[in-house]
Amino acid sequence: MHKIRMGKSKRAEMGVGTMIIFIAMVLVAAVAASVLISTANQVREQAQTTGDQAINSVASGFVVQDVVGEITAQQLTDVSIYLRVAAGSPNINMENVVISVVSGDYSETLIYAEAGPVADTSYGLTKELDLQSLEATIVGQGDLLMLDITGLTVDYNQQVTIKIIPAYGQMTLITFVTPEQFSTQYITLY
Repeated sequence: MHKIRMGKSKRAEMGVGTMIIFIAMVLVAAVAASVLISTANQVREQAQTTGDQAINSVASGFVVQDVVGEITAQQLTDVSIYLRVAAGSPNINMENVVISVVSGDYSETLIYAEAGPVADTSYGLTKELDLQSLEATIVGQGDLLMLDITGLTVDYNQQVTIKIIPAYGQMTLITFVTPEQFSTQYITLY
């Protein structure tokens, strides 16, 4: 019988070392891949959020249908603004809309009046046509709303600037000059 000798082989040691290095490289590659995938997902989510905000900023806003003023004691005291949501605009919560009114010696920033009489620092809202049956303060496509601004004291032949500023989107600017005399109780201003 022959005896088989087991000798020391350096090739086996090199194979085990190579295998350890290979496994380490695979682990490092896996960690790097997970970091890249995580970063790509974060960038995608941020891009989606930025895109949505950009669309809201560009598309949101109002289209003015009519502006009617009420005359009391030879002064413009109340203004009713009829608005629709702009095409492509998402629903707008009127609780987040601010109105700025400037005329002569009068300058006021108005917020939505939730209930009760409209104060000098607030405006009222009535949905004249509510196609979507949303909450009272939410307006959407097809809705026609009327904003009431009361407590004005604007004389004849004065310029009035009204800015309707939603939380997101384009500001709506309404500028008109009152007539040289008030001959009726209600006048169309815009």
